Amino acid sequence: MILKEPESILYEILEDIKTTFGISIFDAEPISFGYANLKWRISTTSGMLFVKQYHYGRYPEELLKLVAVALEVQNMLSQNGIPCPKLLKTKNGFINRTMSGERYVLTEYCEGKMVTPGNVSADQMKHLGQAVGKMHDILNRKAPQSLPLHWQPNSKEVTLSNWEKNWQKAVSVGSNKYINALEVQKKIIDQINLDIFSSCEEGWVHWDLFVDNLLFHDDKLSAILDFDRLNYIYQEFDISRPLLSGAINNNKLVFESAKAFLEGYKENMPLSLEKLLRSIKLTWWKEAAWVNVNSENIRTLSRFADELMWIGENWTILDDIFNDMKVFR
Repeated sequence: MILKEPESILYEILEDIKTTFGISIFDAEPISFGYANLKWRISTTSGMLFVKQYHYGRYPEELLKLVAVALEVQNMLSQNGIPCPKLLKTKNGFINRTMSGERYVLTEYCEGKMVTPGNVSADQMKHLGQAVGKMHDILNRKAPQSLPLHWQPNSKEVTLSNWEKNWQKAVSVGSNKYINALEVQKKIIDQINLDIFSSCEEGWVHWDLFVDNLLFHDDKLSAILDFDRLNYIYQEFDISRPLLSGAINNNKLVFESAKAFLEGYKENMPLSLEKLLRSIKLTWWKEAAWVNVNSENIRTLSRFADELMWIGENWTILDDIFNDMKVFR
């Protein structure tokens, strides 16, 4: 595929939208958030819409097939009241192609604001928890079940191999932050019994629920965005990931925000302390390799690493921390 400038790709896509959807376009504004894929907010005769182009490097054709399935599930969730963008569909599905092969999706544009990590208010977290719980309930009732798992936890051998590489890198550059964090991580890796993950509950999961993929109004959730990674794995990921992203601030848990999220989730889905702790530890295990000095150069990974460090530092008292919230009675 010939590399093209964003302006050229945009022109192609806008021309295709005019032809395919019969929509006239007045203006297009690029959106810089995200990795590799190009995105625009467009003003049209059908109102404000959102366009996302799928980069060939990040989404080869085989991977795009999984995205097509995810978009079908997102559409079902939207139709069932989950706050997420409505998708525009053609006879070929939700993923459209220009004459030269550029792939894109067209959705409604959702109003709202992004909130920085650790600064989601208790009211916003409560509504987010309610939405995630409702989403899981709908997925369990209306989406296909008992599918092959898209991902399973790494073995200790693989995790230790990654740890060794990260340790050598941290030592070579003299990063005390990461040396200390990796010392804590190694103790946990040595002691953890991976059988705890055998109780994880299989199901459809957004799998990327952190603040970059959420929009808020002042006191509530506006929209859950970017369902491209949605797949059949463990729903526990959608509990710990937004909890950590929204309620860890300056290496401390924002008690009221975390409690609000858990209370909101429990309104629509059962949640025990055991399941919550398993959820947090599952995310820690999956993302362990991100405790890596190279993560400091990438905004999102640096934040994830900080969240993982908080878990590591509090590993032995997680049950006390969350039991004190009086959410689990």
